[in-house]
Amino acid sequence: MIGRHRFEEGEIGKVFDLKIVARLFTFIRPYLKYLIGATLFLIIAAGVDILYPYITKIAIDDYIIKSGRKIVGVEELEGLFPIGKNTYFADQRTMKKIDISKLRRWEKEGNLSKERYYYTTLDKLNNRGKAIISAHPELFERHDSLIIIPYSSFKKLKKPEIAVLREKDIFGVVRIVVIFFIVLFIGGLANYTQIYLSQFAGQLFMHSLRMKIFKKLQRLDLKFFDRNPVGRLVTRATNDVEAVNEAFTQVFARLLKDFLLFIGIVVIMLTMNLRLALISFAVIPPLVFMTVYFRIKAREIYRKVRIKLARLNATLQENLSGIRVIKIFNKEKDNLKKFDVINEEYLKINLRQVLLMSFFRPSIEIISSLGIGLVLYYGGGAVLGAQVSLGVLVAFLSYVEMFFRPIRQLTESYTLLQSAMASSERIFLLLDQEAKIESQEGGIELKDVRGEIEFRNVWFRYEKDWVLKDVSFKVAPGEKVAIVGPTGAGKTSIINLISRLYENEKGSILIDGIDIRQIKLSSLRSQLGIVPQDVFLFSGDIKSNIRLGLRLEDKRVKEIASYINADRFIDRFPNKYDENVAERGVTFSSGERQLLSFARALAFEPRILILDEATASIDTETERLIQDGLQKLLLGRTAIIIAHRLSTIKEADRIYVIHQGEIKETGTHEELIKAGGIYYALYQLQSLSNG
Repeated sequence: MIGRHRFEEGEIGKVFDLKIVARLFTFIRPYLKYLIGATLFLIIAAGVDILYPYITKIAIDDYIIKSGRKIVGVEELEGLFPIGKNTYFADQRTMKKIDISKLRRWEKEGNLSKERYYYTTLDKLNNRGKAIISAHPELFERHDSLIIIPYSSFKKLKKPEIAVLREKDIFGVVRIVVIFFIVLFIGGLANYTQIYLSQFAGQLFMHSLRMKIFKKLQRLDLKFFDRNPVGRLVTRATNDVEAVNEAFTQVFARLLKDFLLFIGIVVIMLTMNLRLALISFAVIPPLVFMTVYFRIKAREIYRKVRIKLARLNATLQENLSGIRVIKIFNKEKDNLKKFDVINEEYLKINLRQVLLMSFFRPSIEIISSLGIGLVLYYGGGAVLGAQVSLGVLVAFLSYVEMFFRPIRQLTESYTLLQSAMASSERIFLLLDQEAKIESQEGGIELKDVRGEIEFRNVWFRYEKDWVLKDVSFKVAPGEKVAIVGPTGAGKTSIINLISRLYENEKGSILIDGIDIRQIKLSSLRSQLGIVPQDVFLFSGDIKSNIRLGLRLEDKRVKEIASYINADRFIDRFPNKYDENVAERGVTFSSGERQLLSFARALAFEPRILILDEATASIDTETERLIQDGLQKLLLGRTAIIIAHRLSTIKEADRIYVIHQGEIKETGTHEELIKAGGIYYALYQLQSLSNG
């Protein structure tokens, strides 16, 4: 099993790292106009959200509960309407201006009426309204232009009569409803536009970032891929990019909107009623404590969740990749036990996360409910004392609920933001990887290549131990040279160095007398045709796997396939060259895949051909076709053939025997057999095994 440490996730960075955000901004800058537009509409949407409770307040205070009270035997105050000797009428707005202690004293001493009165003026009544007042003189009181009636007396009027009396109030409510729906439409449109613009910018951002990551992965040398599992690198370009986009298009937008709402709500609450606002803010200290506590605990648990998830994914990927081996060796039960242990660890840490969330969210609900309770207690008393209107109390309850909304959303926002920062950090670690094998500035373009290859005192290692030690040999143009040796001797490393998939540490490799480090990579590799032992076929169809992006007509593709005998099996498929190729070509035999790799190499018309044990796994039936195809493929080209099956290289111009990273023997097949050295021993072993 692959060591667990390779899949461990490191410590989580800051929840909000300004340096990372600044760097991400460079990727977002091209789409800044969309984000600015989204921000403007977000401000409109936040403003609209703040308006809803205020509109409700106006509807209640100015039209629905339009009331006043009588005050008897007190000094005349500004705003009081005289309705008799030492008797005054005060509407709701006037009552708010009177000190609450004075109102309570008046109520206690009987100076302030307990009865609430609906009021209007003659100039606001039409003829039908005036007629109703005249018809019920026992219910209405007239004081010059002021008309008042106790709310308790409304039940003595018929509904049509009440509708006539309150015609302007009803019209006012309808107008408020129309305004409410207009504001609602504006808010919906602003929210829609904000979401669309931010998501549009997010998609463009993800597209460009994924392209940047893919481009970087294409440039990195194979040593980097040796150290990093494919699954982890795929995650960089998919899950991590998605996490960053989610933070920018959702979390930051949500936080900005919540911040604007918070500021707006605080200002309105302080303006509407300072006392109630301060009472509402009394629950802020426990909220701050709970938030800090959650942040500390969530940070620790979230890091452990990621570690356990990484182990789970690694184990799952490994088991799925090796499912054939697992079934062959009947290891299902053992692997199930191992997976169960890792799955159990992941379950336990997730349950800890659930426990934390289960504690945090209800705690916030309790604190927010406490805030609402305080507002109801003190606000309700103030309403009864006529110091606060019912509309103000209703609006305050809505604002208090909105005030706690960002705190409730903190759990989700915190997790997303933390994930985005961690993903951003990993993405930039990848983008900052140095591409160690690149074309030099002003690199040479190979033209009229003769095909001469020379290794001069080449040393190479993957890690600590030297794989190639002072290797020197020369291949003349058009020569067919074979390299043989036991497994791990360094044969494949020679191929990797010629194509500059890896860089030799000492010595030099030359093509036509030019050091390959001075040649442009694209030019160098365009002259090399490499046929690997393990042929990789891409999903698509057969002809696209032969073309590999080259602009070849179908006729030319068929000619190439026919030339190296690949048409023999292609024509058996129902769709022939349009036959679907599954992932990695698993539906093709080894021989068929290698015939296709021969066709692919021929399509690129390379001057130098390198065969990495290309016939090692060919079935007997296909071997004759392969050998014939090989002869045609090798015709007129310089070739280096890596082979275990020594019978396939008897006709090579020269054979190099490599052992423990050094060239030990050189010669033709006959010369090496006569020498009786390593080659002779290998040949004898193969002859015995074949016999």
